[in-house]
Amino acid sequence: MQTQSVSSGWTLFLKLILPVMWTAFFGTFVGFILFSTDGAYLIAGGMITPMVARIVALTFLLLGISLFYWLFMRLKRVDVDGDFMYVTNYFKARRYPYHNIEKMVANQYLMFRPVTVYFKEAGTFGEKITFLSDKSFREFLNERPDLARLMEEGNWG
Repeated sequence: MQTQSVSSGWTLFLKLILPVMWTAFFGTFVGFILFSTDGAYLIAGGMITPMVARIVALTFLLLGISLFYWLFMRLKRVDVDGDFMYVTNYFKARRYPYHNIEKMVANQYLMFRPVTVYFKEAGTFGEKITFLSDKSFREFLNERPDLARLMEEGNWG
């Protein structure tokens, strides 16, 4: 049977492309600040010493990387067919049978609709996975009332 993607196209961008591009850009910027031998920096009309600029820049970089990790690295891509849910983190893929799904919780944050799937038994990706759903996920649930019963509406609009 042919698989159908129920993940949003934003998943790849948010999980891989945005963090890599952001880290490369700001990492280069922070590298220039860390290894700069110039004097004080003129920011917002005041003078900032090189040490303060280095600490602020490095803190900004580390907080940004931490935020990307905490928000987006847990996202997975999900495909479905008649018997299985296929989950990938773009490096490895696993197949989960539908009878292993305990519940699904859907929310909506701005334009994103994350769905968290809780499994009865932990698999390679743990006891739960989170993915950004698109319209095809609702269509899939309409075709599978047995799985739609497992859906708990968070604040899905």
